[in-house]
Amino acid sequence: MKTIHLMAAIGVLLGLALLGCSNDSTTSAQFAGSTTPPAPGLVKMSLASASGTQVLVNVLLFGPEPALDLNAISFAIRISDPSAVRFLPQTTYVQSALVASDGQRIAIDVDGASDPSLVNVQIAKLGGGAGNGFTSPSAVVIQLSFEVVGSGGAALSFSGVGRTPAQAFDSNGRPLDDVLFDRQGATIAAVRTGGGGY
Repeated sequence: MKTIHLMAAIGVLLGLALLGCSNDSTTSAQFAGSTTPPAPGLVKMSLASASGTQVLVNVLLFGPEPALDLNAISFAIRISDPSAVRFLPQTTYVQSALVASDGQRIAIDVDGASDPSLVNVQIAKLGGGAGNGFTSPSAVVIQLSFEVVGSGGAALSFSGVGRTPAQAFDSNGRPLDDVLFDRQGATIAAVRTGGGGY
């Protein structure tokens, strides 16, 4: 009987030891923005929030730009390795850069399905009328969600849509030359923590 009790105790201790030596690890997403300093008219990616393997990225237009006459903006975000980082489409998108006045509405078209390495974004006021400026330090052009799906990571960089370069437009459809897109871009990487058992 003593031998049976001893073997049972040894079994319990071995089980606890195996639990303590688990190789389980977790993966989380880490965002790193560019070092380009904010300046009025600069469009730049920044971290809105991160949770687990997902990150929410703000595309910001820095100000203040009270006399901008912003009416539309068109650009794409290129994902250097879509097998490591993928775009997560949303049913609605947050933005504050374009403000609709009477008779206007904001149209947002985001396409990340046609080409997994490219997220095309087109936002415009419809209904005629003037564009708008803003007096705050920055305005959200759009919030986009990404997820790490493998090891490593990917660079995010601004690009044009088709043959049209990344641009903002005024209420007459003319490019706003004072709005410039950050050339440095950003990165999203997968970070593993835990594990290391034996």
